[in-house]
Amino acid sequence: MSVHLYKAEKKDVEIISELLITFKDEDLQNMNYPEVDNKKLKNFINVMLQKGTIILLKDLDLEQVIGCTMFYKGEHWFSKQECINIHTIYVKKSFRNFKFVSALVDSIKKLGKDLPMYLSVTSGLNIDPVFKKLGFKNLGSNWRLN
Repeated sequence: MSVHLYKAEKKDVEIISELLITFKDEDLQNMNYPEVDNKKLKNFINVMLQKGTIILLKDLDLEQVIGCTMFYKGEHWFSKQECINIHTIYVKKSFRNFKFVSALVDSIKKLGKDLPMYLSVTSGLNIDPVFKKLGFKNLGSNWRLN
């Protein structure tokens, strides 16, 4: 399978929206999250395109986007030191493997240079071993009160 990573542009908003809706519908269906508001989702994607970066993972054989990562450069809340805040890393279930997740993380590292990277997993998916294998260190837990 041949894949290509590329930086998303304004013309990719619909593709990104469809990909994220697939993520919500397939991976988060039992998490009791609210319905997707398409207008708000597309606005969020546009903000990420303006203030951050979205990298798309495309299967060249199928001519289909199969994954993405969204992140932005920020600062620690207590310091002016910059860091990378990763909002989303996602690969469609039928294509999901370590190689593709690793490629997305490597694309963040490349653009983020040597800045520390932070990722909060709030999907309820138990994927800690994957992030440990990628070199992330567990700094705590996410909690939700319904």
